[in-house]
Amino acid sequence: MTENKSEITKEKKISQRESFVCFLLSCIAVFTLHCKFEIFGGGFPDSALLNGLNKLYNTFYATEFADIFTLTAVYLMLRFVVAREEYRDTATMIFSLILSVTLVVSISFHKFNSADFLFANVYQLLISLFCIVGFWIILYGIIRCVCFLFEKAAGRKRSGCSRPFLEKHFFLIGFAVIFLGWLPWIVMNYPGSGCPDSVLQLREFFGDAEWGAGHPPLSTVIMGSLFSFGRFAVDANFGYFLYCLMQTCAGAAIFTLSMKKLKDIGVPAVWCLIGIAFFAFTPFWGTYAQWVEKDLLYAEAAVLQTVCMMDILVRRQCSTKNAVLLAISTLFAVFLRNNGIYAVLPALILLAVWLKAAARRRIAVVTLSVVLFYEGAMKLLYPALDIQGLSVIEALSIPFQQTARYVCEHSDEVTEEERAVIEEVFGYEFMFHYDPVISDPIKIHCKTVELGEYYKIWFKMFFKHPETYVAAFINKGYGYLAPVSQNIEAWIQTDCYPYMEQLGVYHVFDEKVPNILGQIWNLSQVLPLVRYLCTPGLYTWIVVVLAMILMKYRKRSALILFVPSLMNILVCLASPLAGAIRYELPAVASVPMLIGWAYYSIVCDGSDRIILQKISEDKPEALTNQG
Repeated sequence: MTENKSEITKEKKISQRESFVCFLLSCIAVFTLHCKFEIFGGGFPDSALLNGLNKLYNTFYATEFADIFTLTAVYLMLRFVVAREEYRDTATMIFSLILSVTLVVSISFHKFNSADFLFANVYQLLISLFCIVGFWIILYGIIRCVCFLFEKAAGRKRSGCSRPFLEKHFFLIGFAVIFLGWLPWIVMNYPGSGCPDSVLQLREFFGDAEWGAGHPPLSTVIMGSLFSFGRFAVDANFGYFLYCLMQTCAGAAIFTLSMKKLKDIGVPAVWCLIGIAFFAFTPFWGTYAQWVEKDLLYAEAAVLQTVCMMDILVRRQCSTKNAVLLAISTLFAVFLRNNGIYAVLPALILLAVWLKAAARRRIAVVTLSVVLFYEGAMKLLYPALDIQGLSVIEALSIPFQQTARYVCEHSDEVTEEERAVIEEVFGYEFMFHYDPVISDPIKIHCKTVELGEYYKIWFKMFFKHPETYVAAFINKGYGYLAPVSQNIEAWIQTDCYPYMEQLGVYHVFDEKVPNILGQIWNLSQVLPLVRYLCTPGLYTWIVVVLAMILMKYRKRSALILFVPSLMNILVCLASPLAGAIRYELPAVASVPMLIGWAYYSIVCDGSDRIILQKISEDKPEALTNQG
C-alpha cells in the first residue's frame, strides 16, 4: 500500500450522534431511490400549501417493505464507512457529487429529452437537489466501501490457488464454460441473426454493392470468406453459422485468457471464476454470439490487445515476443473498427513514455508500425482497391445534433446567413427531422464534406444559445454517461433479410425455439439486478470509479491499462446513438479484467518481485533478454 494506507485506522466505536446522522442520511437516500422522477403539477392551483403537499404526495412511491430493507442496507453501509474513517475523503466527496449530478441530469434527459425534471419550476429544482444529495450519499458510501475492501485485502496474506486441478486446467475450464454458455444461443437460432450492416458487408464481398470503408474491409473479408467456405463445404446456412462459431470460439478463448492472466499475477481465483461466469451466462453475450455483426469480434480483439499490454505492465519490460503480440493484436483492433485507432494509439504512446531503454524503443516501433499500416491502408491500399474512404461526416454526430436542436428550439433566431449555410449542407427543412437520441435522421441528409462555412455558423449559434448545445450533447449521450437505460441491440431474428434468402440462408427451427431466446433477451433487460448488466452507463461508471481509486492511491502507471476503455467511452459519446451497448462492448468486455487489474495494482503493491519471481520460475525464458 502507499502512504494513503495510514488514512484508515482500526474500526472505531460510533457515537450516538454519528449513528443519528447515518440514520438521517439513510432516510434521504431511501427517499431518493423511491422518487418517481416525474414532473409534478399538483392539483390545487389556488393554494400554494395544498398544491405543494399534493406534489409531494405524487413524488414518491414505495414497494411493500422495499424501503425498510433499503434503509437498513444504506444505514449499515454508512456505519461501516464512518467506523473506518478518521476524516471525510474530500476527493471522493467531489467525485461522487459529480457522478450524482450526472445521474440526475441523465435521468431527466432519458425521460423528458430535456432538463425539465431539474428546472421546470421551483418545486422541480428543490426535488432534483434533494435527489442529488441522496445519490451523493449512496455513491460516496459505495466508493469508500470499495476502497476499504481493497485495503482489507492488502492486509491479508495472499496464497495461490488451493485447487491444483483448477490451477493446471484453468484455461480449458474457462473456455469450456464460456463456449457451453454461448452454445445454446448459436444453435437454437441456427444459422444466426443478421442485421443491415452485415447484409451490406456481404453484398460488398459478393460484388452486389460498392466496397466502402464505412464498414471495416477486414471485417467484411472475414465475414465473406467464412460464408463462402461454409457454403462451398456444406450450404449457405453453415457458412452463416461459421461466423457465429468463429466469434464464439475467439471470445471464449480471449475472455478466458484475460481471466487466466489475472490469476497468474495473484488476483484471487474466485474473482477470475466470477469473470468467467459473467461472460458465460450474461444473456447479452450469448445474443451477440449468434448475431452476425462486426462488434463482438472487435471487442474480442480489443480485449486481446489489453491483455498484451497488461503482460508488459506487469513485467515492466517488453521482449521482442511481447512487442510482436502487441503489434498483431493492436492491428486487429485497429482494422476491425474504424475508430479503433483512437482507442489504442494513446495507450501505446503512454506505454512507450512509461517504459525505459530497449522496452521503450520496442513500443515506439510498435506504435509507429501501427500508424504506418493504418495510414498506408487508408491512403494507398483502399484507393488502389477502389474502396471508398471514410467520410468526415461519420464523426460529426454531435455538432449536427446541436445544429438541429438549435433550429427546432430557436428557429425565429436563425439568421439568413445561417439558414443559407444549413440549406446548402443539409436542406433546412430536414433539421425538423431531429431525433434527440439518434443522429442518423440528420446525418443522412448531409450533402457535402466542404464544411468550412458550416463550422463558422456552428460557432456563432453556440455563443447565442450554449445551453441548447449542451442539452443536445447530453441527450445523445446520457446512456453512456450514467446507468439510466438498458440496451442490448443485438436481437434474435426469426426470419431473414431478402438478400440473405437469395444467398440460401433460412432458419431451420420453428419460431418457438428462437422465441425462447427472445424471451430471455427481454427478461434480461427488466429483471431486478440482472437488468443492470445490460446498462452501458454502469460499465462507464465502473471504469471511471476504478480509475479514480487508482489515482487516489497514486497508481498512475496502472491507469495506462484503462486508456483504451476510457477512449472507447469517449468515442461512444460521439456515436450515432444515445446508449447502444454494442458501441461500448470493448469497455464492457474489459471491465472484469480492469477490476482485477485494480486489485493487483493496489493490493499487490510491494509484492511485485514475488509475482515476477513466480512467473520467471514457471517460464524462465519470459524474463530473459528483456533489455
